[in-house]
Amino acid sequence: MLAAILLVTLILASTTHIAQAAEDTLDIEKAAISSIKNSQILKTNGLRVEQMERNYANTKGQMSRLKGLIPFMPNSFELVKTYVLTPKIFENYLIQLNNGQAVLTNAVRLSAYNEYITLLKADYALQTQSELMNSLYEDFKKARLQQEQGMITESQLRLAEIAYEQIRYNYLSAQNSKDSAYMALNNMMGEDISKQYATLQDYNVIPASEIQPPEEYMEQALANRAEVSNAQSTLDLLEEQYLYGSAEIPTDYEFYKQQQEYEIANAQNNLELARINVQQNIAELYTGLESSMEKMEAMGYLAQQAEQNYQAAQIQYENTMITFIELNDAKMAKAQADINYKNAELDTWVMQVMMDLACGVGFQPTNMQ
Repeated sequence: MLAAILLVTLILASTTHIAQAAEDTLDIEKAAISSIKNSQILKTNGLRVEQMERNYANTKGQMSRLKGLIPFMPNSFELVKTYVLTPKIFENYLIQLNNGQAVLTNAVRLSAYNEYITLLKADYALQTQSELMNSLYEDFKKARLQQEQGMITESQLRLAEIAYEQIRYNYLSAQNSKDSAYMALNNMMGEDISKQYATLQDYNVIPASEIQPPEEYMEQALANRAEVSNAQSTLDLLEEQYLYGSAEIPTDYEFYKQQQEYEIANAQNNLELARINVQQNIAELYTGLESSMEKMEAMGYLAQQAEQNYQAAQIQYENTMITFIELNDAKMAKAQADINYKNAELDTWVMQVMMDLACGVGFQPTNMQ
């Protein structure tokens, strides 16, 4: 009787929950776009980028006016140096800021992805536990009839009730996990934290079946990463400054030469260090990516085995070779194996996205200019 009352309560609560749900859908890209739009740190850094863009545009305008004065000025070489180098200095600053904004955007995007994946996991677990709970309740009702007819003992009936109660607890826990995931994602997106969606789409959250060789990832990352681009831009600027400074023949030429060569050597070291760090990062990510692919394959195999075991258990039960308690055990094992496989798929997709972002400008903010 207690179990029946609890089930009715759950059904009513679930119905109310659905009635309150919003009649729209949510997908992972919508979650990412809203999170990026709502990010305060991106807004703040975006203002810095806009200011630097204005400064750069103003500087180019000033240099354009200066160009017409160069033939009439006594120290024309100094003006040429100013005309050439000043915009490049601002351009270097702008490259650093734009790269920083792009990396920061990827970081926010990845955070939104992770929150949505957490929500998908909770949603799938809730659906699975709901189906299992309903099935075990039907089994409990059947066991109660069997006990009344003397076909099973009181202790066997109690085992059936315990199995149902355990799954009911798992269902409630899954509901709490889903509610918490909704709150975290809505907060990131700038939505009401209690907002719910009728459909959580996952058609675009499917991991690729194969990955590239590590050398290909490494090549892409070295060509695109922000830290390498930043270091290369700074080195190029220093080398051009040295070129113009040397042509001017400073008073203390040797000191100037040593100082500039030291700065260039330091910039070259920074570029090499950036390359090494990128290579190390890709190697670490590749290890994680391989591990996630292997785990997904293993969980898929275990899910297939659990399905086969459940089908076999159904046949055995129909032929009175096993009890319904043993059938329930196989049923619960199948449900858990399905959840584990779904989680492994979603985790693998995240790892693949992380590698894709790492082969672009990156997603780990470092020092912001």
